[in-house]
Formats: sequence, structure tokens, C-alpha cells
Amino acid sequence: MSLSFNFGRNWEAFSAAKLDARRLHDATRSLQELIGAGNIEGRSFLDVGCGSGLFSIAAAQCKAARVVGFDVNPTAIEVSQKNVVRLADQLDRIAEPHFRVGDVLDDVFLAQLGTFDIVYAWGTLHHTGAMWKAVRKAASLVKAENGMFVVAIYNHHWTSPIWKQIKRFYNLSPCPVRWLLNYLFGALIYVAKWAITHRNPLNKERGMDFWYDVIDWLGGYPYEYARVADIVRFVQPLGFQLEQIVRPSVSTGCNEFVFRRCNSSPCI
Repeated sequence: MSLSFNFGRNWEAFSAAKLDARRLHDATRSLQELIGAGNIEGRSFLDVGCGSGLFSIAAAQCKAARVVGFDVNPTAIEVSQKNVVRLADQLDRIAEPHFRVGDVLDDVFLAQLGTFDIVYAWGTLHHTGAMWKAVRKAASLVKAENGMFVVAIYNHHWTSPIWKQIKRFYNLSPCPVRWLLNYLFGALIYVAKWAITHRNPLNKERGMDFWYDVIDWLGGYPYEYARVADIVRFVQPLGFQLEQIVRPSVSTGCNEFVFRRCNSSPCI
């Protein structure tokens, strides 16, 4: 049995059951809050590991001039293309996103893409099995002039190695065991998040859904993580300066980073 989780299948189930105009609105708003609407309009946008295609569509809603999303999982690309049609009635007159099957670790594929004003890799590079290499390659796709690199990586926590073993076990387990784990850990995660954040975990940000996020979290393997300082130390020498960090509401969640490409002046 494969250790790699089928993210595409989970995105397919999420899209069929939950994706609607409200979630597109929430995704669009979160993208604008993180990057800034003025930084997206009229610029090219690359969605690395596009999953359901929701944030590619959101970038188009923000009036990006060109949007490309890619994912290593063919099912995710099929789902992304269907979601453009699914949400067609909710879309403004936008440049339709273009979706491709591809791997961020594949140099031949990356050479075909070219460079983009904004490279967006939210919660994906830590699932490649070669996170640091993936970060470097994704960053190389950012345009030299005022380009932005937006990346979210799981935070390093003392429980991270434990979760890694849980994820391995989950992916090696037969379907009935996975469903049992979904319910057991779903209840545990619900209680833990409520206790930590004092907010209802069912009220999700970014257009996401609690139940499908639980499945994604448990199944999300390969799985890597990093401290904030390690990400900053790695990315800045690639030619970027840090503009913003958004830390997660729970300690095992994703730290969000917004980097901007250095121009003539040295990076600090």
C-alpha cells in the first residue's frame, strides 16, 4: 500500500460536498488579506499544488492577468477544471485559470512554466518528500522584478515527529481503519482547537472545511515541517526579503510567509 496520500480524492470529495459561492468569497478575501488586492490585480499568479483550484480561481477573481495552477495529482487537476465550471455563475468576467499536471521537483516541467509575478505555495511543499528542494525550485519561478513568493509550511512542534508516525500508520492502514481514525482524531482535534482558540473549529478560514481538513491532516504524507527562523534563513539568500509572517492559531499549523524579490538593493 502506498505511503503517499491521495490529496486529489479528498479535494474531489470536498468540492462535491462543500464548495460554493461563500467559500470562494472566503478564499478570495483571505488571499487579498495575505497578499494585498493591489499586489494581485494585473499580475501573473502561479498556484503551486493547486489542489481543488480554489485559490487559482480566487486569484482570477482578484483580477490577476494570468493564472496557472499545477498539481502532481491528476485528480486534483480534473477537480480544479470542474470547479471553474461549478463556480461559473459566481465568477466575475475574469481570465480563466489554466491548470496543468506537473511536479515542482521536475526541472523540465518548471522550465516550461517560465516565471510569475506571484508564486503561491500554500501548504503544499512540505508534502513533496523533499521540502527544502521544493522551496528552492518554487522560489526560482518568481520574477526578478518585484516578484512575490508566498509560502506556508507546517510549524516545527515537539509533537511533529509523533504526527509523522501517525500519518505513516494512517496511509498504511486499510480503509475501515482510516475512517475510524478520521472520527477519533476528528473529535480530538475539535476539542483541542476549541480549547486553544476559544472559537468554534467548524468556522473555518480560507474557504476550507473542518472535516476535510481533518482527513487532509491525518493523511498528509509525505510530511515535513520547519521553524520560522529556518524558513527565513533559507529563503532570504535566494534573493528575497521578508515582508510578513502570519503564525498559526494552533502550534502544529502552517506559518505563512510573504517574501518579495530583492531588486538592485541588497537583501537584509
